Amino acid sequence: MSKLRIATLHCFGSNPAKHATQRHHFKHCAEATRGLAEWLYPEGPNTMAPEIIQSLLKNDMGCSDEEVAEFGFEDPRCWFRFTDGGYAGLEASMAYLAEFCRRERPDGIAGYSNGGGAALLVAAAREAREEAFQSIRFLMSFAGPTSPTMQSHIRAAVGVSGRITIPTIIFGSSRDPMLANADQMARDLFEQCTLAVVDEARPFANHALPDDAESYAPVVAFLEEQAAT
Repeated sequence: MSKLRIATLHCFGSNPAKHATQRHHFKHCAEATRGLAEWLYPEGPNTMAPEIIQSLLKNDMGCSDEEVAEFGFEDPRCWFRFTDGGYAGLEASMAYLAEFCRRERPDGIAGYSNGGGAALLVAAAREAREEAFQSIRFLMSFAGPTSPTMQSHIRAAVGVSGRITIPTIIFGSSRDPMLANADQMARDLFEQCTLAVVDEARPFANHALPDDAESYAPVVAFLEEQAAT
């Protein structure tokens, strides 16, 4: 069985190298699914000042000094920033991801946090029949935003169909503020959505991905289903 090729998008203030190798990012998910997936690592086109990330972690999220230091601030990037009620930088990211997907033809799109939001919007654009994203046949959001703002962007991008129809999994902790509306969003915006949201405390204000392979059992099961279709 050939491996699924999946584009995975890094979180706010991260980059592909950190996303692929750093604890609490995507490293352990990639390890748990290595027999099923070939993970591709695009790079958010919007660069940022390290001070923005440091302030977000310390002042907005309430992370400890140790967590802030562990995150690091080398080459911080993002897919968009929430500014004045909108997503600054999103247009550049969607253009970059369109070119990436035309070239790489991934089977699926995935993302963590800010990258999860970008993945949601790529899936919505695919639903609206944007040519660049037609190879994508499933979506994976790891602690991606479920806010009313994100939902309004999805609705605007999806267009007349009103919902994302490709198989989707939403993964994370119920204690994560980013997933506060996960149940409602899954019901309203998706035709087939697996909720792998557990009541589990995690570092970084409950916004970190887990280390243990067992936590990714729902992700493995989801990918096994996609590989069989």
